[in-house]
Amino acid sequence: MKNIWIFTIAVIILIVFGAFLIKGSDTSGVKSVSGKTVASTGDVQVVKLSVVNGDYVLNPSQLKKGVTVRLEADLSKMPGCSKSIVIPAFNVRKSFSSGSNTVEFTPDKAGTFNIMCSMNMYRGTFTVLDDNGAKSDYVEQAPAASEGSCGTSGGGCGCGG
Repeated sequence: MKNIWIFTIAVIILIVFGAFLIKGSDTSGVKSVSGKTVASTGDVQVVKLSVVNGDYVLNPSQLKKGVTVRLEADLSKMPGCSKSIVIPAFNVRKSFSSGSNTVEFTPDKAGTFNIMCSMNMYRGTFTVLDDNGAKSDYVEQAPAASEGSCGTSGGGCGCGG
């Protein structure tokens, strides 16, 4: 009789432990905010950054206002000056390197915002959802191609041609 109780308790413990493992195994960090997909880990939204066909791609591209963003650059998919990013709306400037491929910022306003290389050759956009998860109508105007850090000559990636 004692062996049956020990066996029963062991089975119950295994079931409870298994349920916690299954529930805790979702490490994707993807949460839904009013039907929109937002990646997060605790109080940080993890966003992967790469370049595809000359444009920045953020995955996910919809972020939540007021929650810190950790932008992780995939340097193997970021040629030349694309490793030096600027996000004007949130005062972000970062030159990624193999030893430093992340940057964090907290979006404090909702809308669609620009990300570009420091020479304004690579460009992209991302959306920050309002507190209630709704998409704002605000769209940041993209700077003209001649507004890169190399002056008004347009110079291109590497400046000077």
